Amino acid sequence: MSAGPTPTTTDEQTIVSAPGKVLLAGGYLVLDRLYTGLVVATSSRFYCSVAPGQAGIVTVRAGQFPADASVWKYVAKVDNGKLDLQAEGDERNKFVQTTLQTTLEYAAQRLEREGRASELSAVLEKGLDIVVFADNDFYSQREQLAGAGLPLKVSSLDKLERFTPLPRPLGKTNKTGLGSSAALVTSLVAALLLHLGLAVLPTGQDTIHALAQAAHCAAQGKVGSGFDVASAVYGTHVYRRFSPSVLEPMFAGTASLLDIVSGKWDQETRPFRLPRGLRLMLADVDAGTDTPSFVGQVLKWRKEKSEEAMRMWTVQDAANKALEEALRGLAHLENEPGYTETLQAAIGQEVANVSWEPMDTTDRQLDDFSPINAQLKHIRGAIEGVRKGMRDMSLASGVPIEPKEQTRLLDECSKLPGVLGGGVPGAGGYDAIWLLAIDDPSSLEGVERVWEGWTEMSVCPLSARQSDGGLQREQPEVLAAALARK
Repeated sequence: MSAGPTPTTTDEQTIVSAPGKVLLAGGYLVLDRLYTGLVVATSSRFYCSVAPGQAGIVTVRAGQFPADASVWKYVAKVDNGKLDLQAEGDERNKFVQTTLQTTLEYAAQRLEREGRASELSAVLEKGLDIVVFADNDFYSQREQLAGAGLPLKVSSLDKLERFTPLPRPLGKTNKTGLGSSAALVTSLVAALLLHLGLAVLPTGQDTIHALAQAAHCAAQGKVGSGFDVASAVYGTHVYRRFSPSVLEPMFAGTASLLDIVSGKWDQETRPFRLPRGLRLMLADVDAGTDTPSFVGQVLKWRKEKSEEAMRMWTVQDAANKALEEALRGLAHLENEPGYTETLQAAIGQEVANVSWEPMDTTDRQLDDFSPINAQLKHIRGAIEGVRKGMRDMSLASGVPIEPKEQTRLLDECSKLPGVLGGGVPGAGGYDAIWLLAIDDPSSLEGVERVWEGWTEMSVCPLSARQSDGGLQREQPEVLAAALARK
């Protein structure tokens, strides 16, 4: 694995951003290398700034949160290629501390091997000032909207200050499920490596990905699927996880980080994008119930009912692939005459009930007049197939992956003109929903009316939409106003 050309360290400010994510298809299956997941990056991003700081001190602060509980300080030193990182004070953030430890340890090992060990010592002696900010969508804005007397609408979110200050510490602030920990870890790893001259973008993406996966798994204390970190690095794609054995030497302490990062990473990240003219819509759903960790319960069911689980996962995998195929099929028609007009006309057409069968993935008979309409039908059917598989898994495992409350909301939204369908992202539960709609004001307004008037649960839209891009370096002005704010 190559990081590309080795630049020199910089005394300037380095800013890197990473996108959030939505797993449209592949929930639970993405934990197994036999299957893939369809992960879409969001337009909402996490930002990390690294600049020279106080001599001998590495300071990390979460810029949107109260300073008394969101500033972490460390003393870092390097001796013979070995890093010593000591935290000051009682406040801890495991993702920040583990990522600092992992990244600086990798940097010490690599610079030692390259005969440049003194460079890291020089940087740490000068100190580092690290600040992280997240676009508002990563955290629930219900309280901020209520305080401003604004309704739960996208237009209201646009009126909030960018990087809106939040009243409580990070640990007591509700998240929206866009993958804040993965985006934090990935942007911090990338900003540090770029600042230390150990990577450039985009050629250093693979190195950043491997190190961010190592740091994120170390912080979690387990090896996860990694799709959230992969999306933060590469953007929207079809993902097949890396072999967990890649990171076993890290947990066992039998290999250096340098060797692990440069080892055989076998994940797949096939390029993908949503077709032009479609819009991903997201909402934070507050059902008044805390969503537990479902993964352990589902894996327990899979182990105990292996034959049943295999049958269900085979059907679910076919539905997931059918959705990918249907979306790719529509994207291939983007340059056909009348593409935009056909999408617009579809908004006014009555939405027929759709079904999907695993042995006949989508109806191959094209509409009499329009292959574009046929692909829209295929997309609707595949989304319903994905949802049905999740509901079947819910019943079999006893885990509320698509709870009945979510089912009623999604069913109502899926009937709306211009809406192709939706689902619960990732592991599911009560936290969020996604919809795929034709990108037209009438479609979006119809969805917002349903969300705003929904009484069974409180539905707060997010302003994020789909984005293809992954990691990117930013100019200083993107954070200038936020950094100046005290």
